Amino acid sequence: MKLEDRINKAAEGSDEPKLSAGEGFVKFIRPAGAALFLILFVIVTVFLFTAKGAPVEGYEPPHDSAYYRGNISELAAEIEEHMLPLIGAEGVTVSVSGGKVAFSGGEDGLRAVRQGVIHYYAEDLFEFSQK
Repeated sequence: MKLEDRINKAAEGSDEPKLSAGEGFVKFIRPAGAALFLILFVIVTVFLFTAKGAPVEGYEPPHDSAYYRGNISELAAEIEEHMLPLIGAEGVTVSVSGGKVAFSGGEDGLRAVRQGVIHYYAEDLFEFSQK
């Protein structure tokens, strides 16, 4: 017996057995539930693909990326003095190399630093390498 027939007979109150939990759920959410699921799927997908790194709690950048493009050494000093202590990325070293701020250290520390700095500054200002 098809699902629709079982739903109709259950609604009429015939001697047919009650709907299972899954069948009742499908009956309840059929058109609106499918549309809601698709809308939520699109929202979550867009959010996941457009999200930047996590912000560093308590850190406010003094200047934007455009300013620091001409002042790379100042950016390295800013990150080393003000951001790294808030991240707690021990073992990560900061230097200026080839017109970029270079970070080197362990994988976990670099991941935390990368997420923090990319949230506030353009990614092309940085290089990351593991020790």
